[in-house]
Amino acid sequence: MAAGTLSQDIGALLAGQGGSPRTVHLHPCATGGNNRVYIVTADRRRVVAKCYYFSPADGRDRLTAEWAFLEYATRLGLCVPRPIARDHVARIALYEYVEGDRLVADAVGRREVAAAAEFFTVLNDRRHIGLAADLPPASEACLSMSEHVTMLDRRLQRLSEVRPQSETDAEALELVVRMQQLWSDLRGRLAGQARALLGDADAPIPQADRCVSPSDFGFHNVLVQRGGRMCFIDFEYAGWDDPAKMAADFFCQPAVPVDPGHFEWFLDATIGRYARDVDALKTRARLLWPLYRIKWCCIMLNDFVPDAGRRRRFADPEADEDTRKRAQLEKARVAFVAVEEEVRRSWRT
Repeated sequence: MAAGTLSQDIGALLAGQGGSPRTVHLHPCATGGNNRVYIVTADRRRVVAKCYYFSPADGRDRLTAEWAFLEYATRLGLCVPRPIARDHVARIALYEYVEGDRLVADAVGRREVAAAAEFFTVLNDRRHIGLAADLPPASEACLSMSEHVTMLDRRLQRLSEVRPQSETDAEALELVVRMQQLWSDLRGRLAGQARALLGDADAPIPQADRCVSPSDFGFHNVLVQRGGRMCFIDFEYAGWDDPAKMAADFFCQPAVPVDPGHFEWFLDATIGRYARDVDALKTRARLLWPLYRIKWCCIMLNDFVPDAGRRRRFADPEADEDTRKRAQLEKARVAFVAVEEEVRRSWRT
């Protein structure tokens, strides 16, 4: 999309909110690798414009999912960017500009984890959860144990089908083979534990035990405002999901990792405060922990999957693809070695 056309589209959206801006300036800002994001200066006003990626191979309506979640969270008084205007045909949305600093891993402690737990708890407060009834399922929602297993099967299969075009691609495939081997061993053990502890692996989670999940939930998607208040951002994957998946994902985020020592406390502060069958959900979260660590190794290798690679190029056309692939491969390799050693050590004890 040409910058001039985008400026005109954004100007039209702002004009629809009252008053036509004389000038519209776009300033690209860092993104998570899926969409194009700009800080927009229109006369004296600043907003954030998000241009959403779409592919028939994906099919997700990222704009609608994020918009619906932000409308819900805004109604609850949570600290999120307020939705302003959208053009669904052009896949552009305008949001409130939030001033704040990014968190780094060393800055994440119990206070920050507690703030995240409170954010989730407010989203799922039974007094107003009915307002979320029309939210869509979260991206890649898993509502039974068997769906979690199928999800990882599918991700590994997709990676294994990549045809190497370079030495880096070939190394990535070697790592995928190792990941498949570990998952093959873990899969059977997990199935047995799940049957013994939870019963039918195909049984869906009751509606009352499902949650409104921010989905890509972690401190990489936080802006710390003056005074220390945390504003949560980026909800294109949000929707209804398994709270055990939310917890596992939260502790697997690689960009700003959370100390696993907070895991049990986080379960008590989130699942323990609203679910009916607390023990079953907490048990499932513990069982899913190694599965989701492998899943996040797959996510780190997304650049090797053709459609995901196109999404990265859409978000940042100037990035060097080979350099990014190599960096992501090294991250995935380090993360996988850690989970592989921990899983196999647990089997020896």
